[in-house]
Amino acid sequence: MADNPLSAEAGPPGAVCDGCVWRYRGGRGRPVGRCRRHGNQRVSAESPACAAYTPQLDCLTCGACCREAYHGVEVGPRDPFVKQHPELIVVVDGRLNIRRTGDVCACLAPRDGTWPCVVYADRPKTCRSFEKGSDNCLIARQRLGITP
Repeated sequence: MADNPLSAEAGPPGAVCDGCVWRYRGGRGRPVGRCRRHGNQRVSAESPACAAYTPQLDCLTCGACCREAYHGVEVGPRDPFVKQHPELIVVVDGRLNIRRTGDVCACLAPRDGTWPCVVYADRPKTCRSFEKGSDNCLIARQRLGITP
């Protein structure tokens, strides 16, 4: 099997880009296969996987977005989260934000190397709109060393 055209570092044996969360179809004009991990460059579905190959993302064990993507999460005053979890709300510059413990969202409960969110089912709109596998997700994962 040939090497991945975007990276010299090989991924798992037999894995191809088509099974990786960082591959998507997009671009101007007719959508083509692209890789978020490698600057949105074109990549074939059949290309051998690189070292950043990730078959799936599990938000409940990762928590990279809550640890590294933002320094604060603003919540709208009418978001149900505000009434459901008032103990997690603070006012910053006149705006409602989710409280942080150090550099980490107070909604996370780290244990055994995972970062589950204790309010995941009730999370505010801001958190629900964060797209799993997006560029922001990738950047947060890279900063934490989860994705090479």
